[in-house]
Amino acid sequence: MRANKALEAAGSPVRVPNDGTPQDATLHDLRHFYASVLIKNGATPKQVQKRLGHARPSITLDVYTRLFDSDIDVTADIIEAALGQVP
Repeated sequence: MRANKALEAAGSPVRVPNDGTPQDATLHDLRHFYASVLIKNGATPKQVQKRLGHARPSITLDVYTRLFDSDIDVTADIIEAALGQVP
């Protein structure tokens, strides 16, 4: 498939009957969904980068950084626990 045809196909609705996807979901939408599920379930930026085929993890972070923000509370808890052990 030529690159232009692939890009056009990525923007076209996915036509899979009875699969539960929204009628207007595109392959690009499903790619974002896939990445979001990986991140929500603990995948690292490097793991997501490799699965999506990004050249660098920084590209993945540029696109999905807001989804990694939930980790901020976790890091605060880690520091609080460590400092709580300091005499």
